[in-house]
Amino acid sequence: MLIYTAKLTKTKLALFVGAVFLVLLLIIAAVSSLKTHDAAGTAALTVSEVSFKNIRDNGDRIAFLNAFGWEVGADPVAIEEVVIPEEFDGVYAQYNELQRYQGLDLEKYRGKTAKRYTYEVTNYPGNEDNVVANLLIYKNRVIGGDVCSTEYRGFMHGFERTAG
Repeated sequence: MLIYTAKLTKTKLALFVGAVFLVLLLIIAAVSSLKTHDAAGTAALTVSEVSFKNIRDNGDRIAFLNAFGWEVGADPVAIEEVVIPEEFDGVYAQYNELQRYQGLDLEKYRGKTAKRYTYEVTNYPGNEDNVVANLLIYKNRVIGGDVCSTEYRGFMHGFERTAG
């Protein structure tokens, strides 16, 4: 049996704690820099990596959704003007929580009229039918949106692809 003893000084303890902290920071940085991948294995960007500005035409809207790994139809299936309400009821408050989760906030646009562009998503994992992506655009900027199922008791989430 081998016994090793060492005197632990405040300096050695501080260096050890600092080294552990540095390793943890490096691990967190490495994990957060990983990109999600779609079913084909191609990298899909995260919300923080995509520009929400200068969305001027259909090509820009499709490119925006493609940046998250979504393949969509060539043209929107619906285009509607939407007035962001002055006061958020329960449903709109919940929808804004989804927007906040992805770094957006509709509260800045209370009372404003935006356009909602709805695209059919053609590559949603495990559910190829009845999935759409909605983009809320105000002055050439994406201010909100989601990917959702149009089926009864469907799902809704932000632009980023989930595992699957």
